[in-house]
Amino acid sequence: MNKPNLIIRIHNYNRVSLGAILGACRPALLQYFNVLTWVSDAPPPAELELKPSLLVCSYMQPHEKPVEAELRAVKQQFPHLEAICGGAQPTSAPEAAVDMGFDYVVAGEAEDFFPEFLEKWLAGCAEKGIHQTPRGKVNLDLYPGFSSITEYLPPIEISRGCRFGCMFCGVPRLNAATLRHRSLAGIEAVIKEYFRLKPSRKRIKFLAPNAFAYGSDGLKPDLSALHGLLEMLKRVGVPEINLGSFPSEVRPDFVTREVMELVTPYLSNKTIVMGVQTGSDSMLKRMNRGHSRQQSINAISLIREFGFQPHVDFIVGNPDETEEDQFELIDFMEQMLRDYAIRIHMHTFVPLPSTPWENKLQSPINEKVKKHLRDLEKRGVLDGWWENHIGHARHARGNS
Repeated sequence: MNKPNLIIRIHNYNRVSLGAILGACRPALLQYFNVLTWVSDAPPPAELELKPSLLVCSYMQPHEKPVEAELRAVKQQFPHLEAICGGAQPTSAPEAAVDMGFDYVVAGEAEDFFPEFLEKWLAGCAEKGIHQTPRGKVNLDLYPGFSSITEYLPPIEISRGCRFGCMFCGVPRLNAATLRHRSLAGIEAVIKEYFRLKPSRKRIKFLAPNAFAYGSDGLKPDLSALHGLLEMLKRVGVPEINLGSFPSEVRPDFVTREVMELVTPYLSNKTIVMGVQTGSDSMLKRMNRGHSRQQSINAISLIREFGFQPHVDFIVGNPDETEEDQFELIDFMEQMLRDYAIRIHMHTFVPLPSTPWENKLQSPINEKVKKHLRDLEKRGVLDGWWENHIGHARHARGNS
């Protein structure tokens, strides 16, 4: 009997999430499938023509429309095909994923769910529709977070979730306001497997919503836990330790002198990426950021003092943002450029599902502010896709 196809639809934006769910599957389970990868702009695998097939997708909000168009086209070409999706956007808007044509939608974390689902699908008893999975429950130590099937060894996820409640961010709500950490033993096991698969690997990166919160309650740094992490990485022989750089940014209130004294001797990265978002205390309160303008200045000063390049995230066009707020942001950025030679990563507010601001409008950006931001780009001190997102609003199906 021919094995059914399990087609993994891989793009650069979903290699991490697809690797995580495939890594959660026992090899003995995957042996029941003809596992195929369909990568980027390649045509659909020819094997789809004859066999029963399950297409596996993961996507975020910016990819929704192209994913929908592709799914409809491939289902028309291969009527027997069934498709399952997960990821940030299907979790936040599962009904929209059903409307797009997905047979199965995973809303929530998928590591516990996906292997059980595959077993049911093989047995012909998988239930179609939306599958709501528990949020904030997956034990990271049970799963490696990667799979050789995707041909990518991603940054190692050391923490998942966030206990803060920024108005523009869905992470706390997608994870039930929990913060979970992979244990030192779990991290070490993944590192050793990386070295086995790629002995020449030098740089190890990490994935965390706030790298300096590792091992903590999520509200203040745990110096002992951070020290334990860094010492373990040194002991197992990681040649280059990258922590605090993308994709393991930090918060200003976690950049303290004690933390910087601890981490600096271990780190190979020369840049620390930090979310500040605005230079206005009133806007910080409206964002529910949980830190002040002065804490941001203190953190930037410390990053520079300890020899790192501060790369700072800002957002313009926030809901109910005034022109005064925007000019205050410009003044703050100029002050930080002058005093600490920061680099700026600029965003324009986009309403995202599963956030308190999901139905809020983007505030108009003053033309002088736009010109100033473009001038900063020309000076080579500002990057980001901020201008592409001007006027962007969340597409609400049936009410666009």
